[in-house]
Amino acid sequence: MTALVLEGLAGGMPAPPPPPALVSLRLPKSLDSDPAGARVQAALRSSAQRRWARGTVLVPSAGWTPALAKALASAEAEGRLVRGLEQVDRTLQRQARGLSLADARSSTPRGARVSRLLLISNDGSERFYRNVEQLVSANIERLLPIRVDADSAQFAAAVHEASGVVRALMLDHKELVVSVLLALYAEA
Repeated sequence: MTALVLEGLAGGMPAPPPPPALVSLRLPKSLDSDPAGARVQAALRSSAQRRWARGTVLVPSAGWTPALAKALASAEAEGRLVRGLEQVDRTLQRQARGLSLADARSSTPRGARVSRLLLISNDGSERFYRNVEQLVSANIERLLPIRVDADSAQFAAAVHEASGVVRALMLDHKELVVSVLLALYAEA
């Protein structure tokens, strides 16, 4: 299981202890054999922080780069970019139902690896980050959140014909997840 969630938190308790390292994060298999895979893992661990005062989920951060913008454009062209937390939630619920059906028909247990990447802007409110945390906690084994050093306007500009506020973008294919992780952290 991904080590993004802190143990033992309940409402009304004092501030949580310092977050543990992301030691058991299981990225897509193709990163295991990629020479940059270890750098990606290390960068994710070293940049992880809570995104709100009483948060229980560690969220890595990354900078906005031309390589990321290009990867997002590619994901959008392939129809693999989901915009907004509500749409992300609906997409993940639909995919979870499909995975449950596939698991019921299979005699082989499915491995738990990150296959979805949730990119969030740096200008969200505490409520936004709480909602992100709930979404990630419900999908912890396959969804990796990353706070990008970009505001909602930069996110909107990266999405064709988007207007208004765009604070969350999800890549919903593991090969695109790998390309974005490499774009963000390969030089780390």
